[in-house]
Amino acid sequence: MRIGIFSDTYAPEINGVVSSIITLQKELEKNGHEVYIITNHKALFSSQREGNVLRLPGLELKWLYGYKLSTPYHFSAKEEIKKMNLDVIHVHTEFGVGLFARIIGHHLQIPVVSTYHTMYEDYTHYINKFAIAEIDRVGKKVIGSLSKTIGDTAQAIIAPSEKTKEVLLKYGLRVPIYTIATGLNFDKFNADRISQEKIDQIRLEYGISKDDFVMIFVGRIAPEKSIDFPIEGFRYIKNKKIKLMIVGGGPQLEELKQLVKEYQLEEQVIFTDKKSSDEVPLYYNCANAFVSASLTETQGITFIEALACGLPVFARKDKVLDELVYEKETGYYFETPQEFADAVMKHYELSYEDKKKIQENAKQVVKKYDSNIFYNKVLSVYYQAIDDFKDAFEVLKIKVLEDYVKITVQNEKEDQEMKIFISMEDYFTQKIRKGMLLDRSTIEKFQQKEIQLHAYRGCIKKLRLKDYTSQEMTQYLYRNYDLNDEQVQELIQQLEHFGYLNDRLYMIHKIEKMQYKLQGKEKIIRSLVNKGFEVEEIKEVLPNSEDDEKSKAKVLAEKLKANIRGKSYFMKKQMIMKKLMSQGFESMIAKQVSEDLKFNEEEEDDALDKAIQKGIRNYSKKWKGEELKARVLKYCVGKGFQSSEVLEKLNEIEWKNE
Repeated sequence: MRIGIFSDTYAPEINGVVSSIITLQKELEKNGHEVYIITNHKALFSSQREGNVLRLPGLELKWLYGYKLSTPYHFSAKEEIKKMNLDVIHVHTEFGVGLFARIIGHHLQIPVVSTYHTMYEDYTHYINKFAIAEIDRVGKKVIGSLSKTIGDTAQAIIAPSEKTKEVLLKYGLRVPIYTIATGLNFDKFNADRISQEKIDQIRLEYGISKDDFVMIFVGRIAPEKSIDFPIEGFRYIKNKKIKLMIVGGGPQLEELKQLVKEYQLEEQVIFTDKKSSDEVPLYYNCANAFVSASLTETQGITFIEALACGLPVFARKDKVLDELVYEKETGYYFETPQEFADAVMKHYELSYEDKKKIQENAKQVVKKYDSNIFYNKVLSVYYQAIDDFKDAFEVLKIKVLEDYVKITVQNEKEDQEMKIFISMEDYFTQKIRKGMLLDRSTIEKFQQKEIQLHAYRGCIKKLRLKDYTSQEMTQYLYRNYDLNDEQVQELIQQLEHFGYLNDRLYMIHKIEKMQYKLQGKEKIIRSLVNKGFEVEEIKEVLPNSEDDEKSKAKVLAEKLKANIRGKSYFMKKQMIMKKLMSQGFESMIAKQVSEDLKFNEEEEDDALDKAIQKGIRNYSKKWKGEELKARVLKYCVGKGFQSSEVLEKLNEIEWKNE
C-alpha cells in the first residue's frame, strides 16, 4: 500500500504528534508499505523534497512554539503528489497541511483518514491574551464547529483515547471514529539497550550525583502543560537531593526559568531546552520518576514513554490515564502542589524493593501499546476507509423542494441512479453539494430517514386539518408506516418541538369546548383518558367547582325539558336525569337538578289526555269496555302518570262492552 502522511509537524521537531507519526511510519515501512511524508518547512514559496519527504512552504509562528502554518493549497505540489499514486491519505492535523490533504483527497479521489491529536479547546489562551471569559467561550464553540466540519470530510477518524472520542462525539462528528492508542517502540526505551555511559554524562553535565532522586518532565514548555504546578510543589520539598529536570523548549521557557529564580529553586530545578527524539530515551533513563500536571492530552505519549522506562508517574487525575496510572502501583495522583510534594516524599522514602515493584508494574501496564499492535489497528482502518470510499455515491443532482430536498446519487458499481428525499436539516448539516461523495452508510441512513420523512410529512398534513394528541399520532404512525419504537418517538418529539403537537394545550381547548357544550366533568375525564391523558393531569386543569357543575346541569336540564313532550312529570325527570348522567354529570347532581325542575300543570294534564287517547287508539281494535279501560290505564302508568290521576280521567269516559 502507498500511504501519504500529511502533517504540519515532523522531525526534527519533538512532540507527541511527531512521535506517533515516526512510530507508524517505521512500522508501515518495516511491513513493506511505501510511506510518503507531506509536511512543511520555513519558506515563503519553495517546496523541498528529501527522498519520500515533501516539505511545503510555511510561515513560522514563533509565538506558537515555532508552529509552521501553510496555505491550504499548493498548486505545484498537487502534481508531485499525484505521481505518488497514493492509496490512502492519513492526516495528522486539521489546518494548514491538513486542509491541503483534504483538498488533494477530493481532487485526486483518494480516501482520507484523520487522527485527532490536539484538544484545541485547551489552546484558546493563545488567542485570548487577556483571559476574557466570553472570548474563551466563543473560541471553544468555534473550535467545536470547525472540528466537526473538517472532521466530517474524512472517511474515518482515529482518536488516540476514549476521552478524545467523547469530545469528537460531543462536537457531532458523523464519520466512523476508531479509538487507537499510539504505539511505542519499546526497544527504543529499554534500559538494557541504552548506554549507561551516556546517561552518566548527562547526569554529570547537569550536576546530578548518583544518590540524587530526579523527577523528569518531557514535552513542550507551554501554559497548557501546567509545568508551573510541579515547580510550585518543589517549594515544599526541602530535601536538596530531590531534583526536577524539565526537558523541552517552548514559549513559556523563559517565564518558568524566572519563576524558579523567584522561588530560589535553581539548585533543584534543571532546564535542558530542546532535545532530539533520539536523545529523549537517555533523559528518561537519567530519572527516577516522571511528572506532568497537564490535563490537555489526547492520549499522553510521554506518560507511556515514561512508564515504558519503568518510571512511576505523578499526575493530576485525567481520563487518558485511567488505564495507565494506578495509585501506588504505577504512580500517584495529586490535586495541589502540596499534595504533589507529599506524594514525592512518600515515594522517595519507600524501600528499594517497593520502588522496584512499582518499576516492574509501570513496564507491565504499557505492554499493550506495542507499536506492532498500533500498526495493525491503523492498517485495518486504512482498508476500511478504502472500501467505504470505493463504495461511495456521487451526488449528481439536487432539487430543493418546499420542506425537503431530493438528491440524485449514483455508485460506480451500480449504473442506475437513485433518488432519495432528505430533510432540510440533513441537507444543511451534511452540507450536501453536487459532486460530493457520500459513503454507503450515510446513504443507508438517509434511506432509513426517508421513511421517517414521509411519515413526518403525513403527520403534518393530518395535523393541518385537525388537532390530535401525541397518543393518537403515535397510533397513526404505527398503523400507516413501517417504523420502530425509536423512530416513532423521534417523530413525536419533532412534532412537539415544532409546535404541531401540544398535549397540554390540546387538553385545555378540549375541556373548554366540552364545557361550552354543557358536558359534565366525568364525561370530560373519560374522553381525555381515551385520548391518552392521565386522570391526575386532567384534574390539574379541569375546574373542580361543584357550583359550576350544577349551574351547567341546570342549563342543560332546561334545554332538555323544553324538548320532551307527551310525557309525565316523573318520566320527564327520569329522562333528564339519565341524560345528565350520560353527559358526564355526577348522579347526585343529575338527580338534584332534575327533581328541582318546575313543570306546567296544564301541560301535564294535556299530556295525560293525549296519552289516554293514544292508548285508546292502540288497544280499541282488540279490546272493548272494561278490558280496554284496564289496558289504557296500564299504558298511561307506564308513561309515568299517577294511577289515581289516570283513573280519574278514565272514569269520566263511557266504556262500552260492545
